[in-house]
Amino acid sequence: MLWSAANLRELAMGIEEAIGATYEALIVIIKITTPVLVVTTVLGMVLTIFQQATNINESTLQQDLKIFATLAILFITGPAIYIALRDYTFVIFDRIAGLN
Repeated sequence: MLWSAANLRELAMGIEEAIGATYEALIVIIKITTPVLVVTTVLGMVLTIFQQATNINESTLQQDLKIFATLAILFITGPAIYIALRDYTFVIFDRIAGLN
């Protein structure tokens, strides 16, 4: 098969497909990162209020609890993250196979 400009245009992904794939990728990223971001943000705000109310100025307390919370949330949501990434990967591979 000769690789001419016309053949490459036929095989190339259109703008609509590229925008759709990018949109789906952003949705998957939001699904994956939302639990960790929400939990660490809420935990940070609660700890800040607690530290200000009790005049405890220990910065490692906040960091340690955020790290523990992040690991716990990743452990809990790990299967859902795997499923979301697997499904998106299958969709992308199907689109790549459909380009021919």
